[in-house]
Amino acid sequence: MIRVVHLLDDFAMGGVTRALSLFEDERILDLAESRVVRMGRGISPAPHLDCDLIVIHVPPCWSRLPYLAALRLRNPHARIVQVEHSYTRAFEELKVSSRARFRALLQTAARPVDDVVAVSEAQRRWLAEAGVPIEKLQSIRPWSGRDELYEVRDLELRERGPVELVAYGRYSAEKNFTALIEAMDEFGPGEAALTLFGSGPEEDALIALTRERANVCMLPASDAFAARLESCDAVVVPSRFEAFGLVATEARMAGRPVLVADVDGLPEQVAQGGGLAAPMHDAAAIASSIRRLLQADLPAMGRAARASVRSQHDDIVAAWQAVIRKADHSNQNKTGRSPVRLAGV
Repeated sequence: MIRVVHLLDDFAMGGVTRALSLFEDERILDLAESRVVRMGRGISPAPHLDCDLIVIHVPPCWSRLPYLAALRLRNPHARIVQVEHSYTRAFEELKVSSRARFRALLQTAARPVDDVVAVSEAQRRWLAEAGVPIEKLQSIRPWSGRDELYEVRDLELRERGPVELVAYGRYSAEKNFTALIEAMDEFGPGEAALTLFGSGPEEDALIALTRERANVCMLPASDAFAARLESCDAVVVPSRFEAFGLVATEARMAGRPVLVADVDGLPEQVAQGGGLAAPMHDAAAIASSIRRLLQADLPAMGRAARASVRSQHDDIVAAWQAVIRKADHSNQNKTGRSPVRLAGV
């Protein structure tokens, strides 16, 4: 049995925490046992973890480099994998003042680890361009774990009333919900309506914006994703940067078309049909993109969305099984011990 430790610094329920539910899948449990440890920053807190595989789910930063170096020294036989959930090309363009310094951080952080996992092909290509060694890079899409969304009824054409759009997630600037709400000014109440749900630092400002618009409403944050997705006709993801976008994955699982910004990994969500990728940098661009969506055959697009995502979770499991087996093989070479007997191998 391979012993896996996941290093996190944020234990709030979100995309990263939810992605760890992958390691509760029986196909992974046949190979590995996992535990979660809080990641520190300085040299002294870096522990010997008594494991075969360390998976880091925290983005690199300068203050954590000493911890990372000490972690490598104190765990010489463990394979270390960095999963890059956050940084992207669009993040670099919008949020980074010195590209050279930022890329130096990425390159330095990659040295002590054995592999760097990108969550989309677009992110993997950008990381290679940024100087992360290509031989260390692979892409594995993030895990949703919300299999109940496959039970959502197929989308049917509405006989009357507006097209019901949904957007949800963290209310923060990079999600671009302010521009999305403003874009709804271009639509009459009979054309399109928008419902948002989530939480975050921009919540009060977004509530104020929705009060000014009859075709926009906000609901409290909820785990009732299936019910809320079943009540809508399409999901909009207008993010300014997004490594892959689990919201779009969940919409596809529920058989709902997705309209995504053409940044980073989001266009990969519609590469096989099931939605549109379009410029969504401001309210005018978002309104134009929604107009295109309203002209589409949404029920057919929803069926294509669900069909295109059905094998994704199996692909994710297979990819992580390979990572785990690689850790076992690596440890055999480092320690000279006999291989762990893996179920089904």
